[in-house]
Amino acid sequence: MDIVDQVVGMRNPPNECLIVNPSEETKRRTTLMSERPVDLGEGLSVLDGVAIVAGTAVASVHIRGLIEDELFGPGWIVVWLTFAWVCVTAAGPFVYVVRRYVRKPLEYPRVGDQLWGLLGLPWLLTAFFQNTPEPGESIQHTLVATGLSVGLLLVSAIAISVIWTTWVMVTPERATATFSGPWTNRLGLVLAIAWPLQCGAGMVVVS
Repeated sequence: MDIVDQVVGMRNPPNECLIVNPSEETKRRTTLMSERPVDLGEGLSVLDGVAIVAGTAVASVHIRGLIEDELFGPGWIVVWLTFAWVCVTAAGPFVYVVRRYVRKPLEYPRVGDQLWGLLGLPWLLTAFFQNTPEPGESIQHTLVATGLSVGLLLVSAIAISVIWTTWVMVTPERATATFSGPWTNRLGLVLAIAWPLQCGAGMVVVS
């Protein structure tokens, strides 16, 4: 019986031999997680590209009424410059949603990211109610034109206030830190500073 017990014991070692040290397992998992690359949001991802395409669609809705007009050389230049500006600005809310809830880069959102999303809201919201004006009817007399104008003025005023308190009336070190980070933050700050162009694009669309 002793020999049989020894053989059984060799085939079925004590349970203590099967127990893994919890601290070692925790260290292993922590090491694996630390080795994963951290997304700093520097590059342009596929989702960012999709968001920019969505902004282009919004700009197309606003510009289609101008394209139907009879324009000559300088007029077409103004239309296409306005289209490019609205494309970039209107992509802000889409980029914000993609990065905030899908991509989730480190330290997102920053000041410029929030401003970019805010500046694109008037273009996005009024695009749902935009329609092609009838011949002889000016778009500036419609409710959409009024809403777009008021919205652009409101977000421009907010952008000026934020820029003044976070980038102008601060130390050079603080201003440099505010302008650092991913390209979305820097682009949002530039768009906020160029708020007169934002209002100018709105005037072209509603004219």
